[in-house]
Amino acid sequence: MRKTTLWPLKLLSLSVLFGIVLQTGVWAACSRGESYFHFLVAEYLLAKGRLQEARKELEKTIECDPKALYPRKELMKVYAESGDYEKAISLAKEILKQAPDDKEVLFILAKLYWAQKRYARAIETLEALLEKYPDYEEALSVLASLYLQQKDLKGAIEALERLAAKNPKNAAIFLELARLYRRQGDFEKAREYYEKALSLAPQKQDLYLEYGEFLEKIGAFAKAEEVYRRGLKEAPHAFHLYEALLRLYLRQEQFEKALSILEEIEKETGPNPRLLLRKALIYLDLNRTEEAVKILQDLIKQDPQNYAAYFYLGLAYEKLEKKKEAIRAFKAIPPQDELFPLAVRRLAQLLEDPQEIYSLINQALSQRPDDKNLYLLAGTIFEELDACDLGETILKKGLKRFPDDPDLAVTLGLLLICQGKEREAVKLLEPLLEKYPQNPTLLNFVGYTYADLNENLAKAEEYIRRALALKPDDGYIIDSLAWVYYRKGQYEKALQEIKKALKLSPDDPIIHEHHGDILLALGKEKEALSAYRKALSLAKKERDRKRLQEKIQKLCAKLSCSSS
Repeated sequence: MRKTTLWPLKLLSLSVLFGIVLQTGVWAACSRGESYFHFLVAEYLLAKGRLQEARKELEKTIECDPKALYPRKELMKVYAESGDYEKAISLAKEILKQAPDDKEVLFILAKLYWAQKRYARAIETLEALLEKYPDYEEALSVLASLYLQQKDLKGAIEALERLAAKNPKNAAIFLELARLYRRQGDFEKAREYYEKALSLAPQKQDLYLEYGEFLEKIGAFAKAEEVYRRGLKEAPHAFHLYEALLRLYLRQEQFEKALSILEEIEKETGPNPRLLLRKALIYLDLNRTEEAVKILQDLIKQDPQNYAAYFYLGLAYEKLEKKKEAIRAFKAIPPQDELFPLAVRRLAQLLEDPQEIYSLINQALSQRPDDKNLYLLAGTIFEELDACDLGETILKKGLKRFPDDPDLAVTLGLLLICQGKEREAVKLLEPLLEKYPQNPTLLNFVGYTYADLNENLAKAEEYIRRALALKPDDGYIIDSLAWVYYRKGQYEKALQEIKKALKLSPDDPIIHEHHGDILLALGKEKEALSAYRKALSLAKKERDRKRLQEKIQKLCAKLSCSSS
């Protein structure tokens, strides 16, 4: 009767048959053929992501054929994926009785022990697996990870050293050991094992790359070059090794060598826009500017929307002192392009009229109104140009779009101070401290501004100390603390702090100016003059230069020295 019933089913399509099975869920007593059918249904369900239904079909498969190896492996994986680790482990052990050397099952069993935090069993299982399959790189990696998770780097190394002693021709083991010694900080041993791995597997291109990058990190540049070159001898068309050599030469500013590598790549691949752009940049570094211009102009002819070519063409024209051509190149970059902010910065250096820059940025903001960084860029540019009123107008628009944004608020605060509106700046920023009590920039700004006004010095010191607790090694915040002490008349304390600030921020003109003010208050006039002159040599803003020149002239009149 069973055979007679099944024959019509065999005439149905497989998908229809699956449908019948899934809908009824009813089968008579098992046969081997039915076991196979349950397995097919399970595979179909797994492909559809229906894990629990697949689990039931696999269990039926094994009921019908208890010795079927592959279905049991699939069920073990389903148990594991479902988080039923005990059932998965139990089934894995049964499978291993039948197939004790099954690589996949041993590996899954180890990972199941790991999932249960049974680390010793996981390590034991992996080491047994690697005794049988020493080339199993994934198992090596997991074994190392297990040791490292327990912060047992020494144990990981010892385990792999044992494996290496038994398998002296296994590149994978030596590679993993190199990585572990690298992690331990034993770079000589790491180099030894990278070399050993390469000698055993000279065909592995990625190994040359990994070893070379390691050598670069430890400053062994000549050796890194040699390793990349060895890799290229083994695989002359390995472009990632050419790229690594190119990066190495550029990092060392060996531009002639970098150019030769680009020419080698060009021979292999033919010219392409990316390659030509890089060639132009190297020409710029080599001061072969006219050749760079020619390449960049050709790239723009081929693709008028190659805005990177426009940007670097602008830089090339700047080097050639062709100001009009540089401006034209930078202006060709549209606001939506990622290079636009950099182009605006260059234009700010080239355009003589701040109003023109103002119009340019306003035009950009009309197309990118939600670009916060564009508002910040505008603030920085106009402060540098001493056109703080124009920057103020733009930043106020930015704060309307991004209310209470601390970065925009601080930038606007700087623009207000630039115009002598210190109290307006404090009024803007101090209320934000309720919303951002842990913002060191805000705390320092308000504290320093109070100190500069010589007002609320106790509160100023409180704010600055809070900022310093958040950023203890910030030279600008330490300078603010020195300035509070100066305002309080505590000049020795001020001198102590300003010296710390100078060590951390040696190129800041304002800190050097404060140093001069403190020295002057201590009666050290010659040292103060030296500090002011250092500040003047660093100052770029006209208002800062003018103020410093006045201080130098005043001191020189007293000391009978030249103020030039």
